[in-house]
Amino acid sequence: MLILTDLGELLRHPFSALSQIDARRRLADGLLALGLSVTLPAAVAELAALGPFRPPPNLGSLPSLTAQGADIYARWVYMHRFLIPVYGIGVSLVLWLAAAGLIHGIARALGGRGNFAGLMKLVGYAALVGLVNLPVALADALLKFQGNARAELAVGQLAGLLGVAIFLWQNALLVVATRQHYGISTERAIAAVIGPIGAVLVLLLALIILAITLAIIAQQPA
Repeated sequence: MLILTDLGELLRHPFSALSQIDARRRLADGLLALGLSVTLPAAVAELAALGPFRPPPNLGSLPSLTAQGADIYARWVYMHRFLIPVYGIGVSLVLWLAAAGLIHGIARALGGRGNFAGLMKLVGYAALVGLVNLPVALADALLKFQGNARAELAVGQLAGLLGVAIFLWQNALLVVATRQHYGISTERAIAAVIGPIGAVLVLLLALIILAITLAIIAQQPA
């Protein structure tokens, strides 16, 4: 499959691969890459949702109010475990589109000459790199299904660390893609990428806090 070949090239020769993707691939290819990057992890999350409920560990060492909030949130997540990955697809798509729009606007304001469609194509391929974490996420999902708590903890930590590394690598790819596509300096490309990504992270954190708050309120007696 062509898109898997592109993913391999992004992992082996990222800078040259971005130039080739920008020149040879269509917007539809980038949108397909973006779609795969959000739907395949959601499918793995649906598999993990088949596992049994287990309360958060070490609640006894936490203050009572914090432990209560963590337990309520865990139960809320379990109750909505099949819907959350579906919502996650929509949220991820909105965040990637918002980031692309902000990067485009800032890059053009800084003197860039590229277009939004071309950037969106490259953003889709940057998102595709996230599939590197898919085998680890799949192993974590299978362990959840089996109820192997000890192995699940180790694999979950590995998935978290790998997720952070992938996020940083995706941002580096976005900087290179913005520099090449808009024909601006590295410093301006960094400014165009880091600002929107920071805004998106703040929005995502706000959504997480809102979800936790609503979960706690929903569990309170009337």
